Amino acid sequence: MWGKRAWALLLCFLLLLPLFCGGCEEKENTSGTGKSFTWHLSSEPKTLDPQIAQGENAAIVIGALFEGLARLDENGDPQPGAAESWESSPDNLTFTFHLREDAVWSDGETPVTADDFVYAFQRALAPVTGSPSCDSMLCIRNAAEVQSGAVAPEELGVRAEGDDTLVVELAYPVPDFPALTALPVFMPCNQEFFEGTAGRYGLDRSCILGNGPFVIDGKYGWDPGRHINLAASSTYWGETAPSNLKFPIGKAELVIEDAVSAVSDGTVDAIAVTESEAEQAQENECTITSFEDTVWGFCFNLSSDASPELKNEKVRQAFLYAVDWTSLRASLPEAAGGLIPPAVHLEGESYRDSAQDVAIPARLEDAAALMREGLAELGVESPPSLTILCPEDPEITSLVNNILVEWNAAFGQYFNMAPLSEDELASRIAAGSFSAAVCSFTPERDDPAAALLCFETGGSGNVSGFSDAAYDELLSQIRRTSGEEKRTACQSAEQILVDRAVFLPVSYSSHSFASAPGVSRIVFRPYGGGVDFKNARKE
Repeated sequence: MWGKRAWALLLCFLLLLPLFCGGCEEKENTSGTGKSFTWHLSSEPKTLDPQIAQGENAAIVIGALFEGLARLDENGDPQPGAAESWESSPDNLTFTFHLREDAVWSDGETPVTADDFVYAFQRALAPVTGSPSCDSMLCIRNAAEVQSGAVAPEELGVRAEGDDTLVVELAYPVPDFPALTALPVFMPCNQEFFEGTAGRYGLDRSCILGNGPFVIDGKYGWDPGRHINLAASSTYWGETAPSNLKFPIGKAELVIEDAVSAVSDGTVDAIAVTESEAEQAQENECTITSFEDTVWGFCFNLSSDASPELKNEKVRQAFLYAVDWTSLRASLPEAAGGLIPPAVHLEGESYRDSAQDVAIPARLEDAAALMREGLAELGVESPPSLTILCPEDPEITSLVNNILVEWNAAFGQYFNMAPLSEDELASRIAAGSFSAAVCSFTPERDDPAAALLCFETGGSGNVSGFSDAAYDELLSQIRRTSGEEKRTACQSAEQILVDRAVFLPVSYSSHSFASAPGVSRIVFRPYGGGVDFKNARKE
């Protein structure tokens, strides 16, 4: 009798086994049963602390280890992340986020709560943190006051209502605020864990507690100077397609001599490429993703020690007005309409599609007279002997040569140019080691204000030394307004830079990425915002 019952139980178990196994397979899919993907990091992130990290290399790794309230899709639209839903007040001044009840930290036990976001936001803006990447948070009520130390971090317009509800109050309407919460600086931070790291948060594997789709792969997953290897997290709430991500660092484990060859033969699964390399990669059946997110233009350095005369507006205007910019720009495939590039959106639409182009000054026949007037105000007799820095690009060097010809004719003396590699040019510009240059600016995020911040008084990215109360007031207005009022203020700010002879837009360029043949669903971000491998697939 007992033998028959045992056989019956065994038979039932065998019949149900496929169902149990099927359930196991579905569970494993959520923790990564796909393939491994490789992306080369040009340098090692200095930290993986979301509240202070900078640069694309850090953004890529942090975006895999952590998750904000929202996660951006391939179109840049916010999708549910750590928050499963949210709603805003009619005036877009208050956003309420509802966190997932099943979201936990990578220790597999500690829930991700609204308090973790409150602490992260407060910590990012606290003066003691000194975060270089929290400008996007200044829309939150009292954020600027917290950052300056005028009020305590606890006065920031963010609060937890229970474990699963986060309320954020803004200083001015920001309809697309949920998209901002996908940025690293908005990602959560567990206060107890942070304080337990004794100042080493984000600096090694033991000092990272994430809530994202990946975790550092074992004890040797982060080998400083060599690689950062990640594995799909078994505690993440959602599905993660890849099983592993491999990030070799620098030249320690992977030397890439030719980006097109590396992505075409599968050495890496995706890579950043130049515009010319993008064409070659496409011929090799790679998929190309591009963002027209960079403006090139003619820029003066008003704080140049080598050419102090450039502090005088009339001197700068004389140089600028001596050139027939209309003809020069007409020779380009597409002349830039302003400082803000086409990839930047204003309330869901390309800013450039609806904004007026800046008015380009006409050539002044007697620019020398304006120059003499400016020099007289300084007590100087001769124009400064400028050397124009520019990239080693035939199109741009030709443009600069034409500028020099017009300057030589207008002012009766010779000026020079110095073509440099893009890396060297960027280094010189960042250090303020230039008097005049044709250089590029790329906003840090998808916001017209982010582009205009490059010329804000005292701003960390202001390499020109420009300072103007009217311009700064427009920036303040842009931060606290929306719609047509914001667009008009942006246009006025762009025009000031031309009228004051600080920056004249010349052309736009794109940042491009190539995915290897057979690779799909990698999400690339413009403005150095990183690369998202969460849903990546490979044939």
